[in-house]
Amino acid sequence: MESGRNELLKKIQCSHFAAYDMLLYLDTHPDDKKAFKIFQTLVKKTQELKCEFEKEYGPLSQFTTAYQNCFNWLDSPWPWEKEANK
Repeated sequence: MESGRNELLKKIQCSHFAAYDMLLYLDTHPDDKKAFKIFQTLVKKTQELKCEFEKEYGPLSQFTTAYQNCFNWLDSPWPWEKEANK
């Protein structure tokens, strides 16, 4: 289970990095319509991956809990707490 979680986090990080990199490009090339489409696709993919992660493993940030029924940010142990209990 932990490897699936880590793999999904890695996908989120890669997708977010690519979207941010495209954003930096758009700062200097705002009229590049193809780049903007790629940026939109990357942002959408990142959001989909985040939703998949949160559905399976819980919130990625405190702000995500605003869209839930309760504040469950602290429900899961922190990574170092998991390591201590092994």
